[in-house]
Amino acid sequence: MSNISNSAYAVKYPNKEFATVFLPEHAIPFHNAVIGITYPTPDYTITRGSSSPVTVFEYVLEGEGKLWLDGKWQSAKAGDIYILRSGEEHHYRANPSAPWKKIWINYIADYLSPMLDAYHLKSGVYRSENAKEYFEQLLQISQSDTPDQSACYVIADCLHRIIHTIAAEQAPRQADAYRIREALNASVYDKLNLDTLSERLHISKSSLIRTFKKHCGVTPYEYLLSQKISAAKLLLKDTKMTVREISDRLCFTDAHYFSSLFLSRVGMRPKEYRMKCKGAAARN
Repeated sequence: MSNISNSAYAVKYPNKEFATVFLPEHAIPFHNAVIGITYPTPDYTITRGSSSPVTVFEYVLEGEGKLWLDGKWQSAKAGDIYILRSGEEHHYRANPSAPWKKIWINYIADYLSPMLDAYHLKSGVYRSENAKEYFEQLLQISQSDTPDQSACYVIADCLHRIIHTIAAEQAPRQADAYRIREALNASVYDKLNLDTLSERLHISKSSLIRTFKKHCGVTPYEYLLSQKISAAKLLLKDTKMTVREISDRLCFTDAHYFSSLFLSRVGMRPKEYRMKCKGAAARN
């Protein structure tokens, strides 16, 4: 970290990354912000512990890499933005054969976490058509020779615009996810085909699966199965329908498949579950 400038608000250092540290007076409008650009580096890897107060916003200009999110590795490529929130462990790395070039800001502010909550933005990879310009503005500010206190307010404004833009562009996808979920809920007693559902909702099948999984955490197929199993439990408890009749009512392939699926999801076969419910009712 050589060639440290004497600026009151910036520290610049050349390396495989160029970064500027901003420390505003009286921690207003933020405590600390580091803005930089990372050039393609095959062995690029970052790890932070959950005690870190840093929230990361990065825009991928070129290349690709992976982030550890929700217990698995997820990819981020050119055009993607990823957010990694404070209070969580951060693990991310470039693809050695096509390493990232990216603009980024590491931000520490007391209001940031509640703000992200308000916009329903969790740690994850996002697509935005319009946020790139704000990352470019941040980079311009970071490369200025004479940053001053006023630059900190511009930085905060750019970051707020990034958050708003990402959230605004997620809203239609969230609405699509809600429409898909409502259609799945209405199809518990039907034999639903995803091709048919995508045609009905005017969403491509691949987009339907991707959008629903991003916002609901499971695939449409898994969600529908879970809803069918929930309905089966109610029918077993509250009706005298046979297992075969319930299987047919829920449009399973056959009673054997339904029974095996129920066992794998509930831990007992349908008849066992019915007996357990009757025993509990008798005790009460």
